[in-house]
Amino acid sequence: MRYRFIEDHKGRYGVDELCECFCLSRSGYYDWTVRGPSARSIQDASLKERIVDLHRQARGRYGHRPIHEHLKDEEVDCGRDRTLRLMKELGIEGRQKKGFKPLGTNSKHDFGYSPNLLRQLGEPGSCDQVWVADTTYLRVQNGWCYLATVMDLYSRRIIGWSVSSRNDSKLVCQALQCAVLTRRGELPKGLIHHSDRGSTYASYDYEAMLQSFGIEQSMSAKGNCYDNAAQESFYGRYKTSTVGDEIFFDEAAARSNAFEYIEVFYNRFRKHSSLGYKSPVQFEEKNRAPHGGQSHKPTGLHQPQLNIITTNK
Repeated sequence: MRYRFIEDHKGRYGVDELCECFCLSRSGYYDWTVRGPSARSIQDASLKERIVDLHRQARGRYGHRPIHEHLKDEEVDCGRDRTLRLMKELGIEGRQKKGFKPLGTNSKHDFGYSPNLLRQLGEPGSCDQVWVADTTYLRVQNGWCYLATVMDLYSRRIIGWSVSSRNDSKLVCQALQCAVLTRRGELPKGLIHHSDRGSTYASYDYEAMLQSFGIEQSMSAKGNCYDNAAQESFYGRYKTSTVGDEIFFDEAAARSNAFEYIEVFYNRFRKHSSLGYKSPVQFEEKNRAPHGGQSHKPTGLHQPQLNIITTNK
């Protein structure tokens, strides 16, 4: 680094003066100028190219830890500290999320409330044991549109989602239906669906749909949305890394953005530390039996009839 500094500044200052400043000999500097790059610096240059590619694939969302995990998957010899150093030299880093501050939902409605079943169950031990659902807003030019998602709490995969200009029961019913279709209608008995106490999730339409699928409904206690922290974290990362201050042209543009983030990046590419640095799809492939498998197929599957619901356009 000192020789490089001398090389870059020898036009303004004399070589003798610069070498004396750094307590270096002139012969050492001139030996450095004719010396070829080291094997490690050549390897660093190659690693930087791959790191830039991965950072670009993640659209700037990644820090050094998930990039290091991708390099490990590719059997590239690059430690985590080295990955961090190379990213600093490249001047790239992941976008930082803002502090997580959950917002309560409006639970003043005439529908009933379901008990909190998560309190008794605790952390799920397999896929399709607990689904969590939530809704967030996205800014468009003529106002707002809404994104509803359903997450498998064990794998953190978004298995169902929907975007609409109206935050109503049709929006959340569409997301739930997509989740059931993702699982091909093969739902084990005792599957718990957890959400906040909002009117859309407490509506008669949504309750009827859960019953038709044989899913048990669970809701957070009043004023406590930490039970749904995984969903809140998902939305926080999505808005920090991807949405930012963007105002989408219309509902279709917001839906396209959500599709890219959920189906291309989050479910299939993003490494989760809580999943052993696997993506949700990778984690499910390792921990969930394939559809149609007889030996590992859950017993007592509930296979409901699906009635297709279309969202408001």
